[in-house]
Amino acid sequence: MTNNKFQREVFSIVGLPPEVLAVAMAKYSRSAKSIKQAIDELTEEKSAKFHEKWVLGYGDASVADMAVIAVAFENVSILASKAIEDNRLASYQEKSTRYQVFDVDRYYKPQGIMSSSLAGLYSKTANYLFENYNIVVEKMKEFYANRYPKPADMNEKVYQAKLKARACDVARYILPAATLTNFGMIANARTMRYAISKFLGHDLPELREISKDLERAATQPAYNPQFNKLKPLFNQLINGSSKEVQKISQEIIKAINLQIKGAPTLVKHTEPKEYFNKTKKELEEASRRHLSNLDIKKDEPRLDYLNDDISYEDDLITSLLYSVTHYSYQQILAKVKNLLQDDKKQIINIGTKHRTQWDWPTRPFEVAGYFSFDTLMDYGAFRDLQRHRMCTQINQTLTCRHGYEIPIELGAEEAGLVSLFQEIYRKAQSAWEEMSEEFPKEAQYIIPLGFRKRTIFKMNLRELFHIVELRTKPGGHISYRNLCYDMFTQVKKRHPLLVQNMRAVKPDFKYEFFER
Repeated sequence: MTNNKFQREVFSIVGLPPEVLAVAMAKYSRSAKSIKQAIDELTEEKSAKFHEKWVLGYGDASVADMAVIAVAFENVSILASKAIEDNRLASYQEKSTRYQVFDVDRYYKPQGIMSSSLAGLYSKTANYLFENYNIVVEKMKEFYANRYPKPADMNEKVYQAKLKARACDVARYILPAATLTNFGMIANARTMRYAISKFLGHDLPELREISKDLERAATQPAYNPQFNKLKPLFNQLINGSSKEVQKISQEIIKAINLQIKGAPTLVKHTEPKEYFNKTKKELEEASRRHLSNLDIKKDEPRLDYLNDDISYEDDLITSLLYSVTHYSYQQILAKVKNLLQDDKKQIINIGTKHRTQWDWPTRPFEVAGYFSFDTLMDYGAFRDLQRHRMCTQINQTLTCRHGYEIPIELGAEEAGLVSLFQEIYRKAQSAWEEMSEEFPKEAQYIIPLGFRKRTIFKMNLRELFHIVELRTKPGGHISYRNLCYDMFTQVKKRHPLLVQNMRAVKPDFKYEFFER
């Protein structure tokens, strides 16, 4: 027989500021009352005091995990969006390069370059890239329409959408990293505070500016669409009613408006993290000291399945140095294996010695026990695969030094666009080389998405199943499909039993054109 006094209840909660909701949830550990009673007793002022004491005073940061904030980023460069989305404990949705054609002139203009003698070169190159982007979209739509006639059972609108999506898949290689994009981020206050601190010390001024915008967005009144819809109606009621009705209407307006703020108390102490900056600087010095005679190799493989037999210590040191160089993992590892024990100890020490009680070790510390892949892929493909944040990603900055991809599988060769791509890339690289002498960080903005960058992906078997099975499906972009299928085949060579039931789809663009 059910005891009604303690009957199970499961319910959602809406209409509360994030900080009030966080305190209400925290009451579960500090009160025998139902959360409904806790909510009724709470105010924003009481919540702020609670957070000042427990979260900021005693460091009980788990409470901040319960204050969830939704933030919209609009007109942010693709380069900056990738840095923001590198924060793993958040959810994102970004403007697609497949379903939307990007606007000419809609690109980020870094203040340093635009106030220098290189401003004309930057604008001229960016405009050139966008002009050719639109040319490629139209040429590929025409090419695909001739190559793949509309099936009899397909709606014309659907057919045109598929032509556009496939054409954009080719043209996206030309978009510069400066292209402005829009995306949404949903994260808790602890993640938001960590992100703000990290961005404040970033190499790119755009990220430092965004950190301040993000802090304002997380602490000031949020955009409230429901109130905006009702406000005109209440104003009409107030202007044409008795004093008593006016008073009631004003009270209702206050209740509906709420002026919900993100998390003004929890998103505090967001100073630039010295841990990040000092650690990066010392690792750069260590890389110059120990890796000075290395060169970037020609004809590097697009994928290198890393050696299983690597000690935890060597993997950690190699990963730390990888993050501040442009060399391959294997190049660095060969050097690391021959280091003196004292040198190894010193490099590992760099990774932790600047931590405060509020910092946790960086991602290179997620060592060993993984399927590890040193990837060399076009930046557009990286833009898609970066979403898999359940795996560990160790990134290098964007550069032209690793060459570029021409979308042969998508029909660029048959459409007569290879020479155009080569000329576009040549001009972009020339501009990058000239700008990078004075502005090595900001010059990244002018690099088209077709240029390749290095990233280590470390994942367990479960995540390998997820990435391979999801990212080799016909609906995905051929670039990352090829890469993920390479992951499958290379693991299969060494561990066939582990992947015998993995549902990998071998890419075949020609026969899968309409499977999206």
